[in-house]
Amino acid sequence: MKLELSQKQTTGLLMTAEMRQAITMLQWSSADLWNRVQREVNENPILTLDSPGNFPTFRGNREAYQDQIDKIAHEHKGWRDSLVEQAGYLKISPSLKEVLLFLIGNLDGRGFCKISEEEAADQLGVPVSKVTHARRLLLQFEPFGVGCYDFKEFLMLQIEGQYPDSSLLGILVSYHLEELAEGNFGKVAQALEVEDNRVEDAFNLIKTLEPRPLLSTDDTDVLPVMPDLILEKGEGGYLLHDPLSISKQIKWDEPLLKMYEQGQEAYEYLDGCYKRARWLFQCIEQRRKTVLLVAEAIIKHQKRFLNGGSLKPLTLKDIAETIGLHESTVSRAVANKVIQTPDGIIEMKSFFITGYKTSQGAEYSSQHIKEWIKTLIYEENPLKALSDQKISSELHAKYNVKISRRTIAKYRESLNLPSSSKRKAAARDNVVLSGLLHS
Repeated sequence: MKLELSQKQTTGLLMTAEMRQAITMLQWSSADLWNRVQREVNENPILTLDSPGNFPTFRGNREAYQDQIDKIAHEHKGWRDSLVEQAGYLKISPSLKEVLLFLIGNLDGRGFCKISEEEAADQLGVPVSKVTHARRLLLQFEPFGVGCYDFKEFLMLQIEGQYPDSSLLGILVSYHLEELAEGNFGKVAQALEVEDNRVEDAFNLIKTLEPRPLLSTDDTDVLPVMPDLILEKGEGGYLLHDPLSISKQIKWDEPLLKMYEQGQEAYEYLDGCYKRARWLFQCIEQRRKTVLLVAEAIIKHQKRFLNGGSLKPLTLKDIAETIGLHESTVSRAVANKVIQTPDGIIEMKSFFITGYKTSQGAEYSSQHIKEWIKTLIYEENPLKALSDQKISSELHAKYNVKISRRTIAKYRESLNLPSSSKRKAAARDNVVLSGLLHS
C-alpha cells in the first residue's frame, strides 16, 4: 500500500452562523424580530433606537395591538414553544426536523394534529414515510400524546403504554366507544362474546384515562397581537405593506460611527460592532422582501376568498414555483405570520389548503369536500346512514374526486358529525338528527 499526500479541490456550501441567523430570522414573527433587535441595540454600542413615534392602531377580529412598540405583548413560553425547544434537542436531519416543526405548528388548542400525514407530505413535498416518522417522534414529547389525531388515538396510546396485554380495551376504544357511552354494555358484550361485567369494568378503566394531552393552562395560544403585514382594499385592488419598518427604527450612533470611519481609537472593537450591525440590517431587509414576495403571491392566488368566496387549493410548492424560491423558504416565510385584512387578522398559513383534482382538471379544495360530506349526511336516510367508505364512493361517482375513507372520517369529525353507527342509533331512538348533529 502506497501512502501519499494529495490536494483535491471541491465546491460546497458552508452554512455559517450568519446564514443560520438569517434563515432563523425569516420564520420569526414581527414581535420576535423586535425583541431580537432590542437585544442587539442593547449589546451593540454603535446602534441606537429611534423614537417609535406615533404608530397607527389596527383592529381585527381579535384585539388591537398597541400604538407604542415597547407595549408589544411579551410572548411567554407556552406548551407549543416547549415542543419546539424539545425538537431542537433531537439529533435528527434538518429535513426531518423541518417536518417535525411543521406538525407542531399544525396542532390545535387541544394538542391534536389538524393535518393528515398525506396532506403534510403534499404541502412539504416530502414522502409520507418521513411525516410518519416525525409524528411518531412528536407522540413521545412532553406533554405525552401531543400529535395524536383525536382522543381515540390518544386513548389507544395510553392503553398501549399502561395496559399492553389487554386486547379488550383496544377493541372497545376502536369500535365500540359510542355504544359504551350510551350504556349498551350487553349489546357490546354479546357482539364480542364476553361477559357483561368484563365490558363494564373495561369501560370504567377507560374513563380513568386522560381524554387529551395535559397541556399547560397558562398558554393562551392566541394569534400575535401585532400583524406582520397589512392588506388594504382600494378601488384598484389590494395594497399590501409592512405596518412597522423595523430597520427604520434603528439608527447609527453618529459619534461612534464617525470614530470608526476615521479609524480612531477602539477601531478593532468598533469594526466588529459595525459588521454585526450591517449584517442585521441586511437580514431584516431580506426577511421583509421575502415575506412580502410570498404574501403577494398568496394574495394574488386567493383573491376569490378575500372577495367573499372560498379558498382555492394552494400548497407551499405552488407558491415556491411561482416566485422561484425553495419550499422550505416559503414555509419559514409564512410561519408565525399574520395579515391584517379588511375582515380581520388571518394567519398566513391558513391560506394554504389541500386540493383535489379530477381527471378533467377541475380543482376542489378541502372546504368543498367538507361541504359535500355535510350535504350527503344531512340528506341521507338516517336509518341507512352512509358509512365513510360509502361517502367516499359517492363523491367519486358524483364529482370524480378520489378521497380515502380515512380522510373522509377526519373531515367528518372536524365538522362534529357522528359516525354512521351513531346516526343509525339516534334514528332508531327517535332522536331528531339535526338536533344531534348540532349538539
